[in-house]
Amino acid sequence: MATLSYTFVSTAIPPIPLISVTLKTPSSNSASLKCQGILDTGSDCTLVPIPLVTQVKGKAKKGTVRIPFSGQMTLGIPYEVGLVFDGYEYASFSVFACSVEEMGELLIIGRDLMNQHRIEFNGQNLTFTVF
Repeated sequence: MATLSYTFVSTAIPPIPLISVTLKTPSSNSASLKCQGILDTGSDCTLVPIPLVTQVKGKAKKGTVRIPFSGQMTLGIPYEVGLVFDGYEYASFSVFACSVEEMGELLIIGRDLMNQHRIEFNGQNLTFTVF
């Protein structure tokens, strides 16, 4: 269990729940990369910038998907990656890789991952707890 504080990015953006995530080569420990992810309760799926997926040698799956993102449609490429979230390790987890130009450099942690954990958001105190 970890209780974390929201992160203040800038005065123009409200504080956001950021959490450390480690991406890995799927079903292997040959490459890993520590990064930050935004817990986004409005996102159905987890989105990862393409350069991060390629750095850990994610396994591309067939096809592409149009994903609504920030009021526009973006192209998502399905990938399998290894992932460590709050100390829990997933040897293989499905994500969508998207352009850095469209989504930025942070992961978007969607409900597909969050729903596998108990997470409590305390907006008044700007904290969240992952159980």
